Amino acid sequence: MKAIVKPKPVEGQLWPVGLQLVDKPEPAIEQSNDVIIKVAAGAICGTDVGIYNSKESLRAQMMRARSNPVTIGHEFSGRIVDAGKEARKHLARLVVNKAKTDPLLKKLLQKKSAATLASEKKFMTLLEKEFFSTAEMHITCGTCYQCRQGEYHVCRNTIINGVHDDGAWASYVKVPAQNVRLFFRREIPYEIISFMDALGNATHTVMAAPIKGQSVAVLGCGVQGLMAVAVAKWAGARRIYVTDASHEDFSHAKLVSHRFALAKQYGADHCFDMTIEEERMGFRETILSQTDSTGVDVALEMSGNYRAYEDAARVLRMGGTFSLLGIPSGTMQVDFAKNIIFSGITVHGIIGRRVFQTWDQMEQLLKAGLAKQLMKTGFVSHQLPLDKFDEGFAAIRSGDAYKVLLKP
Repeated sequence: MKAIVKPKPVEGQLWPVGLQLVDKPEPAIEQSNDVIIKVAAGAICGTDVGIYNSKESLRAQMMRARSNPVTIGHEFSGRIVDAGKEARKHLARLVVNKAKTDPLLKKLLQKKSAATLASEKKFMTLLEKEFFSTAEMHITCGTCYQCRQGEYHVCRNTIINGVHDDGAWASYVKVPAQNVRLFFRREIPYEIISFMDALGNATHTVMAAPIKGQSVAVLGCGVQGLMAVAVAKWAGARRIYVTDASHEDFSHAKLVSHRFALAKQYGADHCFDMTIEEERMGFRETILSQTDSTGVDVALEMSGNYRAYEDAARVLRMGGTFSLLGIPSGTMQVDFAKNIIFSGITVHGIIGRRVFQTWDQMEQLLKAGLAKQLMKTGFVSHQLPLDKFDEGFAAIRSGDAYKVLLKP
């Protein structure tokens, strides 16, 4: 099969920029809980851009890779075509559980138990024909302290498929059954399912604090920031303020006509270009004037820029919540006494998705209308065949892309 790969980096040697399209063997069932999914589409995320550009922090991660070269891609959707014995049992339980809230699926199953369903020869045909699927691609150990507490998103021994092991930018991908999510027919479009991994990061960030009825600052209006705006609005945020920064390769006019325009469609009340001093000052003045000089209840850091941390300190109310998803480089000095202790704020570091709490929250919001909104507004901006992956990365570099899908 065709697969997009990156060679495993070697200590002391150059790690070339870019990716390669190669032929690799199709994955096969090796363990009883293995599931093979025929990929319909994979999506490009910021981590993939870092891998493409041979970013140093990702070089260190990929030196741990189990395969060489590594098939890239951890956002995807597809259809299940094979599964091990224990995997079939788990998948059958998922189907039966889903039928409890879906009358059409309940009728299709004809009151069959999970055990009966798993034993039928036609079960795999049912899965392939009637369900789209994806998977949580953070593969956890299940035995460390965090996993035993149900905190799988911070497992000490996490393996990320698409980084440490083979991912989904190929014709087929293999995942453990316990990580699979199923979607009956078109309950959620497969294009949206393809990037639920990324949407889950934004959802986890937003949902780290109570959001309904709250005022929210979203710092950074890239793909993650835009998704955070949409999720916050669908989750009931009262007022949303958005920041970003124009620069030489992405002008103020383009920022306003592209990202800010879309943010406002998703529910942003005010958007500010922090490169422009008047707008930088206006960000704080607007928030204080609309909150009785109190500040916002929640600040969501989506940019990975320490300047945004400073902006948050200027507008976050005492007792507010600061959730951080963006990954900055280097270090910064923090006045803990002034900005955290005496301000009484709560700081959340966000990694991955809570398994499967975040997925359940996402599914609820998507089915309530978020999926339809994302499709209608062109958030999936590019759909390309697998061999045109360089065009997808170029579109992201230029700022002309939101979510880019790659199709085998």
